[in-house]
Amino acid sequence: MMNDDLAVNLSSHEGQPRVTRRSRALGLFILLFMFYSYSSLPQVAARQEAPLINRPAVNFYHAHGAVVKVAWSLDRTTIPEDGELTATLTVRGATNPQRIVRPDLTKLPEFQTRFVITDKKNPVPDEHSTEVRFTYLLRPRNRSVDKVPMLEFYFYNPTASQGRNQFPLTTAAKMPITVTEAPKLEPPAIPLRESDQLFVVNSGPQVLEKRQFITGLWPWLIVGLAGPICALTWLLAWQRVFPDAKRLARMRQSRSARRATDAIRRANRANDPPAAISTAVLNYLRSRFPLPPGAVTPGEIEIALNELKVPFQVCTAVAEFFRFCDAARFAPSNDIGSSLATDAEALIVNLEAA
Repeated sequence: MMNDDLAVNLSSHEGQPRVTRRSRALGLFILLFMFYSYSSLPQVAARQEAPLINRPAVNFYHAHGAVVKVAWSLDRTTIPEDGELTATLTVRGATNPQRIVRPDLTKLPEFQTRFVITDKKNPVPDEHSTEVRFTYLLRPRNRSVDKVPMLEFYFYNPTASQGRNQFPLTTAAKMPITVTEAPKLEPPAIPLRESDQLFVVNSGPQVLEKRQFITGLWPWLIVGLAGPICALTWLLAWQRVFPDAKRLARMRQSRSARRATDAIRRANRANDPPAAISTAVLNYLRSRFPLPPGAVTPGEIEIALNELKVPFQVCTAVAEFFRFCDAARFAPSNDIGSSLATDAEALIVNLEAA
């Protein structure tokens, strides 16, 4: 009996150190877990998305934090009308500065109606930063602009109770400014490239001295003949380019005579040489004189030429030539064609001389 009790006591004393070591290890694990959870709580809160319920529809830029402050800072408060000022919006106290959305001032009427807005790129804050900056270039639209307006800024407070209190409002106070008249810019000076001696003003008694202008005979002769020579040259060139009516008619007659002569010389190749010669001479008369279209027979041609005040001998010779052409068309001899061509050329020469 005594041996059994001793065995139980020994076994109980041997197990006691094992239970103590396990308890200490479990307690140490719990402490480490609590320390890690507490230290990572802000990061978990920063990564947590804001609930959609009660979230503001405008002016919410996804900033998280218990106390968030925003403020404007300007590089200057007095600006000319055509100048620009640099406005910086600083957000402090947020636990997620890297995830804050840049406020778009062009969508806010208070800013868009007063300024021409240009965004400037800002460096991304590191993970240990407690603030973020957004920089803008603001150009006043007119001289009536007197302030940078107040900016409303909602943020999410994850430690607040559920409801509207989770999205408190903070504001960046307005900043007064003064817009002055734009400076008048003078036109840039144009550099002078001329010689300096052109801008030297002479002075002294030598300015009043009379200077004799001595020239020889040749300069005066050239000056006297230059005008008539130029006028004559101009007249000849004008007549060459723009001939008068008489010369133009003479040139037209000469061309008609050449065409008629060429047609007469080629008439021997035609099937009816007398008819070809008669046609060539008639075409020449129509280009030389304004014959009526109905003048075809020798008598009609003679009457038309008389009405045009052509000399009587010429009218008679022309009529006799056409009668001879009509007779030659039915003559049996081939020599009549060659003699008729000679008479036709002679008639044209006489008409040109008339």
